[in-house]
Amino acid sequence: MHEGTICREILDIAIEAAEQNGLSRISRITVAVGAQSCVQEAQLKFYFSYAKKGTIAEGAELAVERDDSLKGWHSEYVKNIEGD
Repeated sequence: MHEGTICREILDIAIEAAEQNGLSRISRITVAVGAQSCVQEAQLKFYFSYAKKGTIAEGAELAVERDDSLKGWHSEYVKNIEGD
């Protein structure tokens, strides 16, 4: 169930970065996840589909990429944000 918390953090980071860079809409967020992070991609996308409603990321896609260079149980980060 920690995917819900991670999802909220992803959205907070993405929205703040988008606003700082003059984006009014986020179309895609790419997240890198380490092999030991225990993040379930399907669960993360499920929470994201609800959490993004009413935000500038409402129409955004969430892409999850595995990054084997990340070590540890809490090893994920927002890699890229796209929008206009």
